[in-house]
Amino acid sequence: MALSEVYWDRHIPLPKLGPVQAKVTVAMLALLCFINSYDGEFVFDDSEAIVNNKDLKPATPLSNIWRNDFWGSNLSSNSSHKSYRPLTVLTFR
Repeated sequence: MALSEVYWDRHIPLPKLGPVQAKVTVAMLALLCFINSYDGEFVFDDSEAIVNNKDLKPATPLSNIWRNDFWGSNLSSNSSHKSYRPLTVLTFR
């Protein structure tokens, strides 16, 4: 019998959970992992990317997110890192 033919659900002893129970279990495990870092401070370049990023300020037009890099610099600037992540910046905002 080849490895691809094995039906692994019969060999792994896991409880059978209903859809709601499975969602609650996953949510609780995710919360348990997150709660450990909740009171943590910024590390490395977080303050530069979040606190000092002008694209995250309410006074900055939302359209700038699509023209600037991750750090808030214009993409056409020589000082830009060219790291284009508009959806990440949008979630920070």
